[in-house]
Amino acid sequence: MCKRVPFAALACAIGLCSSVASADVQHTIAKGHTIQAIANRYHVSPKAIIEANHLKDVKHLKVGDVLTIPKVDSPKKADDKGKDGKGKDKDGKAKAGKDPKDGKPATYAAKPKTPGVIHIKRIASSEELDLRISDKSGKVSSATLKSMERIMRFPSGASHPIEARLISLLGIVSNHFGSRKIEIVSGFRPYTPTQYTQHSNHNHGKAIDFRVVGVPNEAVRDFCRTLRNVGCGYYPNSTFVHMDVRESSAFWIDYAKPGEPPRYNAPNVEADEGTSDVHPAANPAPPPPPAQEPAPESTANESTGAADKESEPATKPDGE
Repeated sequence: MCKRVPFAALACAIGLCSSVASADVQHTIAKGHTIQAIANRYHVSPKAIIEANHLKDVKHLKVGDVLTIPKVDSPKKADDKGKDGKGKDKDGKAKAGKDPKDGKPATYAAKPKTPGVIHIKRIASSEELDLRISDKSGKVSSATLKSMERIMRFPSGASHPIEARLISLLGIVSNHFGSRKIEIVSGFRPYTPTQYTQHSNHNHGKAIDFRVVGVPNEAVRDFCRTLRNVGCGYYPNSTFVHMDVRESSAFWIDYAKPGEPPRYNAPNVEADEGTSDVHPAANPAPPPPPAQEPAPESTANESTGAADKESEPATKPDGE
């Protein structure tokens, strides 16, 4: 005998299934965010965001306001593997994970514990700093500029003034991820003829390779791509995300491992560096030539001049 299901229960079940299939999420607007960038991040249309929030002026979003992002895909769909079978899109963008507490997609975004203050660690020397980004006038303070120049110095001690906008962007990243510590992998690097990108922003204090403690590089990469006029590089076989300031945004992936030439995701990308530019130690110096057998005593005096020339170092040590 077939039992009748009450209409209210059936409607409830349908509503429950609908909520599982998609759910609204909240997004806090940060400096540099645009409707298009936010829509791209959550894979929804700009029109859907505008209508859900009754926005009238989308060109002037207010920092700190919270937007409702309608009908974001469920965790099950987000966890599905991409077309390449590795959980990534064609451009290498990893699918969102899920929060084990509530099953929603994990964004790692959090309310900043120390708004406007970045907690920096230099991996090469384990130095740590807590820096307030802006002074009372809203500009990056001279003290912060000097501190960042020092902590982003090259291992040899060489340094260069750091672009103020780059420091401001780090503050935005810090605020977005709840004031988590930012670890500097590479900052200023003086130009060398062997670098893969001849005009790197690292040579001018306009780029940083970094990671955020407790946040996957994929999440850091995805957020950096929402910022305006930023170069973002993703290195899946290394340990950092690249960010630089430039006149128009760019994104690239380098699949190379340290010690290998770049293997970019597409030809003619506006990449700022290759993986091996960041890890020069992975490129071992060529071994020295084998020592020559000492010349017989009868000919040693005759070849003294040549021997003296051969024994001179090919290049002078650093500092001379």
